[in-house]
Parts: sequence; C-alpha cells; structure tokens
Amino acid sequence: MALEKLFSPFSIGYLKLENRIVMPPMATNYATSEGFVSDRQIAYYVERARGGVGYINVEHTGIHEQGKASPKMLMISTDEQAAKIENLVEAVHAAGGKIVVQINHAGRQTFSKVTGAPIVGPSAIPALPGMETPRELTVSEIEDLVNVYTQAADRVKKAGADGVELHMAHGYLICSFLSPFSNKREDQYGGDITGRARFALEVLRSVRQSVGPDFPIICRLSGDEYVEEGLNVKDTRQIAKLLEKEGADALHISACNAASGYLNHPPYYVEEGVFVHLAAAVKSEVDIPVITVGRIRNPVMADQIIQDEKADLVSMGRALIADPHLPKKAKQGQFDEIIPCISCNKCIQTLRMDCVRCSVNPETGNETQFRYSKADRSKKVWVVGAGPGGLKAAEIAALRGHQVKIFERQNKLGGRVRLGANPPKKEVLNEFIEYLVKRVKALGVTIEVGKEFTLDMLDPVRPDVVIVATGASPQLPDWQGIEESGALSVDDVLSDGVDIGDKVLVVGGGGTGAEIADFLSEAGKRVTLVEMLEDIASDLVNHLQHYLKQRLNEKGVTIHTSAQVKELGMGYVMIEDASGTQKLDDFDTIVLALGSERPNDTIYKNLEGKVSELYVIGDARQPREIVDAVYEAEEIAIKL
Repeated sequence: MALEKLFSPFSIGYLKLENRIVMPPMATNYATSEGFVSDRQIAYYVERARGGVGYINVEHTGIHEQGKASPKMLMISTDEQAAKIENLVEAVHAAGGKIVVQINHAGRQTFSKVTGAPIVGPSAIPALPGMETPRELTVSEIEDLVNVYTQAADRVKKAGADGVELHMAHGYLICSFLSPFSNKREDQYGGDITGRARFALEVLRSVRQSVGPDFPIICRLSGDEYVEEGLNVKDTRQIAKLLEKEGADALHISACNAASGYLNHPPYYVEEGVFVHLAAAVKSEVDIPVITVGRIRNPVMADQIIQDEKADLVSMGRALIADPHLPKKAKQGQFDEIIPCISCNKCIQTLRMDCVRCSVNPETGNETQFRYSKADRSKKVWVVGAGPGGLKAAEIAALRGHQVKIFERQNKLGGRVRLGANPPKKEVLNEFIEYLVKRVKALGVTIEVGKEFTLDMLDPVRPDVVIVATGASPQLPDWQGIEESGALSVDDVLSDGVDIGDKVLVVGGGGTGAEIADFLSEAGKRVTLVEMLEDIASDLVNHLQHYLKQRLNEKGVTIHTSAQVKELGMGYVMIEDASGTQKLDDFDTIVLALGSERPNDTIYKNLEGKVSELYVIGDARQPREIVDAVYEAEEIAIKL
C-alpha cells in the first residue's frame, strides 16, 4: 500500500516537509521543575525524529510563570531556558527531523500554587466549577502579554526551530479570549467575534512583525469547544479567515477546553477521526494548510483523510507515543511491525500522576534506559506464559539474539487480555496482542501452546533463563453462601461457553465489573451491578470511566453503589447500603467481578534454585496492568 498522499512532500510557508504526518504538541512532564529541557525529553523527541515524522511540534511551552500550566511544564520565558531548547532543536535536526515549538500561556486553566501568583483570564469566570476564579486582565496587561508572546516567539526562532505554533485552543489564554464561554468583557477585547479575536490577532501580528515573513507561524484552534455558549465550528471558520489574513502559515484544528468533559482525549469508546469534520469545515474557508487531529491511529486512515481533501496534514499524537517509528514503518509497508496505540489513555493518566508512560511501549520516556544490542552470548531463554508481558519478554530476548521458547497452557497466545478484549469497544486490545504474536513468530521464537509447564521439562535440556509470566487468578472473599451460589467468574462469562440466562447480577463494580455489565447488556441481558464503593469503575482512567458509565446508563443497567454484600445464594444477594439491608433476587446468573486477584506464582516458587537465572514479571509478580507487565518484561530482557 503506497499511501501516496501521506508520504508526498509538502510545505508550510518556508518549512519544507518530506511527508504529512505531524507529531502534535503533547505534554510529557519530562522537563525539570525549573522548566528546562531534560536529557530524557531530548531523547524522547529525537526518537520520534528518527522515526521519520514530517515534523515534531514540541509540547506546549510556557511563556511566563504567570501562565505555567503544571509544575514541570517546559518553559521558554527566559534566555537560559531557550538555550536548553536550542539543545533540543539541534538534537532533532541531527536526527534528520524538523521541529516546531508551541508557545502557550495557561490563563485561567491552572492554579496559583503552580504559578505563584493569582491566575488570570479575560473575565472573572473559573474554568470549571470549584476551580480558582481568575483575575480579569486589564487592557494594559493584555498589551504586555502581546509582548511576552512575541519575546517567546523570538526565542523559538533564535533557538533554531523550524517554526512556532501559537496555542489558541483548548481553553488556554488566547482561546479563552476567543470564546464567548469564557470572555464576557464589554471593552474592545470582548463582545462580538471581532472583539474576542482582537487579542489573538494582535499576538499574531506582533509575532509576525518580529520573526519576519520567512519564519512559519501555525495557529492551533479548537474547532468546537463542545460546551454551551462555547466556540463552535461556525465561529472557528470566521476566526480562521481572520488569522489567514493576518499572516498565519497554517491552522491546526483540534477541539474542546477544560470544561468539555472527556472528549479532550478520545479513548477507544470514541470513533476514530472524531474531529476531522472540524478541520474539513475550516479547510473549505481558507487557502492556507489545515492540520487535523483526533484519535487518528492508522496511517491508511490518515492517507484517506488527505485524499478526501478534509485536511492537508494529519497529527497522530498517541500513535507516535506508542510507536515513534510509525511513519518509517508505514512508508516501507511494514504495517505488521507498527506498535498499535490502543487508545487506553494510560499516557494521560500517568501524565497527571507523574509523567507520560505508554501501555504498549515501555521505551516511551525511557529511550536512553532501554537501549539494547545483541547479547555477548546467546542463552536458552524460556518464557512461561504468553500474555503481553511474556510475549514482550520473548520479543526483546529474541531481538538480542537469545534462543527463546514460549510455553502457554492455553491453545492461543495472549493470556487473559484476549478475554479482556471481548467487552464492547475493547477489541482494540487484540491489535496489541496480534502485533506481539506476529513479532515473536517473525523472530523465530519456538512456541508451545496447549500444554501445562512442569518441572520435568527442565530435563534433559536445561535453560539458562526462565521468565515466569503466568498472570493472576481471581481471589474470592469468604461471604456466606458464596460456594452454593453457583456464581460464575469473569473469565467464564467472557469465554462464551456458559448459559447466562436473561437476568444477571454482577457483583463488583470496578472497571472489570462495569465492562462485564456492558458486555452482558450489549447482548440484551437485564443487568444489575453491585459495588461497595461510592462510584463504579473508579479504578479506570477517568476518560474510560466516563464513557463506560454513560453506556451503562443508556442501556438501563441497575446500579447499587456503597453496597456491602452480606450473603450470596442461588439467584440472590443480600446487600447493606444507606437504606438498610435488602435482598436482590430472581437472577438467572451471578457473576463475580471483584477485582481482587492473587499471583499465579506456583511455577516461579517451584523453579527457585533449579535454574541459573529466574525472573517473575507482570501479574505473576503482583496483579497490576498491561503497562507494568510490558515494562518489567523489557527491563529484564535487556539485561539477559
């Protein structure tokens, strides 16, 4: 598949590109607490440059302490910070890449504990209920901020970057002026769309005058904020024409603001290419290039978007977090070797907790740490268990030249993730498993399925290394009547080998239980869900939780929260909640989805002292998530 449009040359002003894939600006929290570029950050971007992306758009970079969005936001508010960004630019250029720096002021979408001063905005309206109310900027302060943006753009140019992007989207400062949702001013910077766009146009005009006509300026806009009284696509089309007239070289069309809910980072519950129609609407109004974004994971889809003239370039954000070499692989037709983004939003969750990590690529953010080459000596490496951790360990060990053999007791590789991909919209998980399976087969890994691993397999050929990746199993509580209840496990239900009946009780409303309820209700079952916590699916990434709760509500699933199970029986449960004790009964089937699991570590314990090198990874070590299993797998495999 040629993907001729996607890999055709293109230009944004004076910026000449070899293809039309853009890495959009995405926060990483890899910067230092002083806002300086870190070595880790440089390695992260350099790897994407090596992967052949058209150009890298560096994460939003702060122009002033007053507009700092997070404690470890990358900054360019001083010449010293800019000097470090110059190091990043030079490294990306040395790797053959092009680099644009997005500059931003967070406005009202931050906290005074981060900025060290009161937060500001066009009007005294908080970004979200419960957030700090910003101080309304004076006209004099607005004029000063135009200069601050201009100084930052100058620093970007002096750092040697190939262009600058002005962040006018996502509810940050310039966007908050553009939007009637956040701008209630009655002076020259408010009112109709011309007044609300005044600040944006003044910033663009000043930056253009300062950097000159040959330095590309891209403006990022929210095509629709998806909030009442917010920007809509009609507004954005008008703003786009004003920006084009003022000298913008390209428009990068995204969507949303902080109040838009969970559409900001569309997970696997949301259709792919969800914002493409916004870019298409803007493209019909302007003659300058338009960039689109919004859960675009597939290079074939990206090519089709350009063929259909809905956009000129395509941003593939999380897809490039998952696989920095996606462009190069796609160009060479190596589609089976592309690590698929599964839209799980683990990267977003980990960003909020610390810094970006990826469920499917442990090398993301660890580009220096996880460098490996052929081993000095080829070892016999056995991997027991073929879930994502086991498969990843086998892949890396084989890449390093070891003789690898996988033992899997099921008849199919993939472990319980195969079952976990059965609930609605989760089939994307199978893409990652299929990628790993194809990789280990292509690398010549020996595979034995449908056979339980036993100690007598150690003779006569004793391996040098055994990696145990046998996963975990459900752990049942000691509720009265649990053994007599005939309750099924999650695996029983997802295996599709049992008669469920029509009316089903799911006990346990964490992420797994909520997904089982979704799975069963999708099949037309009448489902009741019981959860002891105040909310369901609270262990999931909040984007996934939101859409899953929405689906259960739409399907009429009955939900009991803050409910303690006191007794189970055949077709009934006794629960205690705020209203007292009650009996829920007349169920055809009870499903236990309690989330409590115990490691399957028997094989590991039996192997202790019997092989030279013995390791345990993933849930067999401690029940957690895919991100942990694949990280531990690679961490061990590169040391063998």
